[in-house]
Amino acid sequence: MGADASSPDALGEAVLAHPTAHRPVEGDFSTTRATFAAMALYDHLDGEQRARVVVPLGDDNRSHWNFLPESGRRGVALRDMNQNQRYLTHRLVAECLSVEGYAQVVQVMSLEHVLRELNEPLFGHVAAHFRDPEGYFLTFFDQPQPDSDWGWRLVGHHLSLNFTVAGQDLMAATPLLLGSEPARLGPFRILGHEEDLGFSLLATLDGAQASTATIHPTPPPDFATRCVPILGDEEWPDVHGVGRRDAPITDADRQALRWVKDERRGLSRGAMGAEQREAFDRLLESFVLRLKPSQVGREMDRIRSAGQDELHFVWAGSHRIEEPHYFRIEGPVTLVEFDNTEDDANHVHCVWRDPTNDFGHDILAQHRATQHALAQ
Repeated sequence: MGADASSPDALGEAVLAHPTAHRPVEGDFSTTRATFAAMALYDHLDGEQRARVVVPLGDDNRSHWNFLPESGRRGVALRDMNQNQRYLTHRLVAECLSVEGYAQVVQVMSLEHVLRELNEPLFGHVAAHFRDPEGYFLTFFDQPQPDSDWGWRLVGHHLSLNFTVAGQDLMAATPLLLGSEPARLGPFRILGHEEDLGFSLLATLDGAQASTATIHPTPPPDFATRCVPILGDEEWPDVHGVGRRDAPITDADRQALRWVKDERRGLSRGAMGAEQREAFDRLLESFVLRLKPSQVGREMDRIRSAGQDELHFVWAGSHRIEEPHYFRIEGPVTLVEFDNTEDDANHVHCVWRDPTNDFGHDILAQHRATQHALAQ
């Protein structure tokens, strides 16, 4: 039986078979809808909330996308909003993501209820203060207006959404991070689809290919690139996770696991057979398909034009799903990282980044250059 037309796999097949199927035309209305959703939310905030929610677009805080519980966050928390304001915040998220992507976001936040109960024996009543399904902070970077440059962020435990709008035609979506603790419990396996696709690709590789893809027997405790604001020429993972000590690694491990901007690691897509390339594409698209269909085509075009066969599949850690493991996809304009290393491989983080366009750096420069040319 074929995939349902609305399923993520069906959408991925459509993107592959018809590269122009989801490519937006100039003036694509999805960006306008996101702007209008943000404007409606802003107009329903009171004066004190508006003063807290808006940060200048050029402020360094815009690239502070850390997803761990912390104090002093900029913006307005969901818990400090009334019911209508929270609804409009969810509308903004839904306007920028596919239904499947939005569902994952809602599950990530809802899982804080479960994590609070799991943590209560260790943390007691304090768990309720940092395992909070409404402890997610909304920030606008400049006030949202039509035909302007602005951005928004929703960040909290295991969630970091960072969208940038340039004019009325272009929107960037990276870094885009989701996590799940626990990774599997009862009805929850929020990132199981992506994890299964990673293992499915690994299973298609022969011995030599799997050896090439696997760069180290020990996985990093978290992302190899950490949550750095801007990716440098080379990034090394931390010795252990922030606030965690259950998956430590050595300096030798860190060097073996490092990400190097201009040095591809692992197995290239170009070195894969047809079936393996299809499995690779499904894995990559599982991260891109979190966006609206009109945005998917633009992102896939960007990735392909930078050299699709130059994308590499990198693995570290166990080849067994019940043991700590890590994989990433790396390329000129693409970095996907997925780790399940803490809590005996029951604690997942994944992120999609663009080394050239995180926080919309590329599209903002493109839009400003166009505006400058028109002004001359």
